[in-house]
Amino acid sequence: MLSSRKQKILRAVVDEYIKGASPISSGEIKNKYFDDVSAATIRTELSTLEDMGYLLQPHTSSGRVPSPLAYRFYVDNFLHSKSLGPEEIEAINASFNNKFLKVEEIVKTAAKVISDITNYTSVIVLKNINKVLIKGIKIIALDNTSALVIIITDSGIIRDKVILVNAEDESFLNDATVLINKIFAGRTLGDVKTKAASSRVDAELNAFKELLNSVMNILLSYEEEEDSIITEGEKKVLDYPETSLESAKNFFSVIDDKKSISALICDDADIEFSLKIGKAETHGIDKCAVVTAKYTINGKEIGHAGVIGPERMDYSKVISVLSYVGNTINSIMENKDEEDLD
Repeated sequence: MLSSRKQKILRAVVDEYIKGASPISSGEIKNKYFDDVSAATIRTELSTLEDMGYLLQPHTSSGRVPSPLAYRFYVDNFLHSKSLGPEEIEAINASFNNKFLKVEEIVKTAAKVISDITNYTSVIVLKNINKVLIKGIKIIALDNTSALVIIITDSGIIRDKVILVNAEDESFLNDATVLINKIFAGRTLGDVKTKAASSRVDAELNAFKELLNSVMNILLSYEEEEDSIITEGEKKVLDYPETSLESAKNFFSVIDDKKSISALICDDADIEFSLKIGKAETHGIDKCAVVTAKYTINGKEIGHAGVIGPERMDYSKVISVLSYVGNTINSIMENKDEEDLD
């Protein structure tokens, strides 16, 4: 247990280092936070905190910087909610003003706006598409030889693709839509790959078989997809004064490895917000921290969004940005789902 004075000093060191990224001296702590405590006493407390593993001294004559243990204590004890400013909210809302046709467009926009507002690297990992439930399939004629297939799932994720058809009249596609929904609606995309799904298609009217197989191929192509990973602002790590050549190499090796970045962002599936600090918790990325949020649509988890930045990142702001963007995505997709089902 740390005494109240040690806690106050530790909090002051972390706050000041987050602001300036420069080692903090005992004189700086005294002048800004302690009018009634001598500089000698503060130096003693800083030395004790260093011995306890909370602070580091880069050079003998320099001030102190927080260790991963200090950041962990800070986020566990002093983290507070921070409201986003009007300009930040306006920037996020403006980014989502466009009409999005696919969930990938929304996710890419989210990744970019998170990175822009926090000034850190952002990562969003979407869950494997084969786990979602098919709510309905629409087939819309474009002309006499082509049609647009729209697949709506319980996550509000909409897939669309133009296919070739040989439709004699409009009723053909209407009848085919009814038949296709009879076969696929209420089943997961993973179920589509089973032999039972193929048997259901074979058992239906031969007149619709070519169209049914086209839809089947679309569903199978999505079922085979891995988790989608979108990153933004990777090069921002090079702007942090504490980034060394070795830590930059470690950072980019993790970012470039899909399995590593997915595990880093998604390994706390049951936690709404997760904070990982220091090399031991961030899969070897030195002097970095990762804040992740679980994103849901209509109450169903669709993936995770994460921010990767220096250990001295503004944790409160990052959590606020992730939360606001997540709520915005959920609102957009709920409205989109309702519009497409009308």
